[in-house]
Amino acid sequence: MGDADGSPWAGVHAGVAMRRFTAHALDANLQDLKIEATEQELAALDPAVRVLSDFDLQAKYLPRRPSMLPRLMSAINSDSNSMREMAKIIGEDGTLLGGLLKLANSSYYRVNGAKRIDSLEKAVALVGTDGLRSLAASALLHPVMTGKRGPYSSFAEAIWEHSERSAACAEMHAARVERADAFGARLVVLVLGLASNAVFRIVRDQCTSEAGVSPAAVAKLLEKWVPATALSIAENWELPADLRSALEFPAGPGLARSVRFGRLAGALLILVNRGHVRELSARAIVLADDQRRAAQVEQLWSRVAIAHLASTR
Repeated sequence: MGDADGSPWAGVHAGVAMRRFTAHALDANLQDLKIEATEQELAALDPAVRVLSDFDLQAKYLPRRPSMLPRLMSAINSDSNSMREMAKIIGEDGTLLGGLLKLANSSYYRVNGAKRIDSLEKAVALVGTDGLRSLAASALLHPVMTGKRGPYSSFAEAIWEHSERSAACAEMHAARVERADAFGARLVVLVLGLASNAVFRIVRDQCTSEAGVSPAAVAKLLEKWVPATALSIAENWELPADLRSALEFPAGPGLARSVRFGRLAGALLILVNRGHVRELSARAIVLADDQRRAAQVEQLWSRVAIAHLASTR
């Protein structure tokens, strides 16, 4: 990877930051992605493109809808007893229950030497509705990590870390800035993460000689096919129309803006934590991306930085 920036990135387009994150996920340098992929390098990905272009072939790579997702969304959209229903859903799944107890006993919730939380009821009361929503969505949608030794072996893990951080940022943006569906924003970002993982698996399985596949070519394929693949997942899962619209029209208002902010902020948080970008530079990039609401965005970034960068500041 490249060295940390020597000067702030003020005014640099968000697209550069996203490409830098893609370079990080592919264990490459930003310069590798600035070089246009050759026709030969792109041709090496033709087998993957054939699968991506044929839904029947692509389908086996798409994640199945989590069986609990409809119940979870119904509970979240309910005006009453949503916490009780979500607690019931989590209590029925050992993995979700373990994740809830881990969350309740984290330093974020358990302060000043408080006693360890060891029951569902106490954990639910402590983390509240928002904590339950975040936990359940991330746990249900967490993909099976498919990394292996060789080129790009850390991609799946890097993408899921980005998805989780981005989902939290998008959810906060939707609630505080757009006054939009916060859980919907989280879900859309997570679906985009699943789509990135699916596209990468197709490249890995179909392009047998990974060593001959350049980072620039892989990055271009991801940029083109991840949005379409995410939309396929959303349609297959029968997600609500407004969530599908945020994927189909990423430059749109409302929910789409929250998804854009979340993904950009998530990428920047990782780059700052890895020492590739300064926090001041990251702040400048998110402000430049939405200058009309700079005050709101700066306030939101400050909250995000406190929550996600505390260990590096």
